[in-house]
Amino acid sequence: VHEAAQRSIERGQVEEGEATQREMLQELKEWTERAAANRERPPVPECLCCQITFEIMREPMLTPSGQTFEREAIEQHLKQNGKWDPVTRQPLQVSDLRENKAVKLLIADFLKKHPWAFNAS
Repeated sequence: VHEAAQRSIERGQVEEGEATQREMLQELKEWTERAAANRERPPVPECLCCQITFEIMREPMLTPSGQTFEREAIEQHLKQNGKWDPVTRQPLQVSDLRENKAVKLLIADFLKKHPWAFNAS
């Protein structure tokens, strides 16, 4: 419908008094372009995902070696597999973990712009 109306306008088949229809058609075209752009979903940055679960972290925890994991995943790893960092293999205790506030803020910002991301991960 949109393309047919546009062709009619271009051929001069639309009355002069229908200028508002042209404006409405242009507005509709811009709206559909914005809607299409909003459907495009950028990939979730890897730095926001846990290296154990590969999902967006809700409670990112920082190890002394600088690795960040989801709290539940790293605590479960330490309990089930031993007291070592799953990436560096360095000794690690639950008490060594600290909240990674910087990553938590980055995740909050990303999710504010892309709320679909929690459901997609």
